[in-house]
Amino acid sequence: MPTLREVHALILGCVTLACGACESSKPPSPTPTAAPSASVVPLYEPPPPEGCLRSGSLEAVEGDPACVVARADEVSMRDAMKHLTFDLKPDATTVTAGGMVLLRLTITNGARSEVALLLDAQPAGASPRPDWSRLAGVPEPKPAMSGAPSPSGAAAQLGQDAYRLNMPVRTLDAHDHSVDGLPTTPSTRDATSIRSLRVRLRPGGKLTHTFTWWGLRIPVPGPITRDDAGHRFVPKTTPVPLAPGEYTINVDLPLHGITPSESIVTTRLKVEKPDLGP
Repeated sequence: MPTLREVHALILGCVTLACGACESSKPPSPTPTAAPSASVVPLYEPPPPEGCLRSGSLEAVEGDPACVVARADEVSMRDAMKHLTFDLKPDATTVTAGGMVLLRLTITNGARSEVALLLDAQPAGASPRPDWSRLAGVPEPKPAMSGAPSPSGAAAQLGQDAYRLNMPVRTLDAHDHSVDGLPTTPSTRDATSIRSLRVRLRPGGKLTHTFTWWGLRIPVPGPITRDDAGHRFVPKTTPVPLAPGEYTINVDLPLHGITPSESIVTTRLKVEKPDLGP
């Protein structure tokens, strides 16, 4: 007959065997897998914003193909107008009649973030222009079949396809009448041939342009007439000094989707009589 000590040892051995069987019946723990490396997971990269990121001269914007966009958003331009300031300042506020002064246009982004400016560029002949051939000293354009040599190759292509920012300058007298009477030439191209330029300005970024203004006015030339023999006479006109007084200078900016009343920047100048001496 087994002793009490032997019974206890037998029970303890049975319990140990049972626990070992339970442990062996458990499914193996899954082997932890390493997380995929961040360099392997493709990250989404948003496309770069349309247009060019630049500041400085507006002439450089005209020749930068990165500024050209397929279409312009009028709503975006309306929002941009809330943050853009347009300033036209002369180098001198007083000029002698017949004298010259420089006008400096500055477009500034006053926002704390990037703002996009939308501009409309046009090819030559897409809008009415002053008929400079009616000005004395400027030859009339020759007909295409006159036998005169015409530009060819790259020069002709540049002249026909170059897009420019049209910014006409007008001088108004005290009665808001234009001082120039030069007739205009009609547009020779479809008015819809416009190229949209999108310029992104950083906070505080500026675009600039310089105009040369003369204290002169252009009188209306005489009417074109023909004599009995059918000869055509084209009278010319000559600029004359402005009369002393205060004048308003308006510059029309080619802002996309903005009404003419909002796209005009203005400054004032005083014209004085020249000092002819004793």
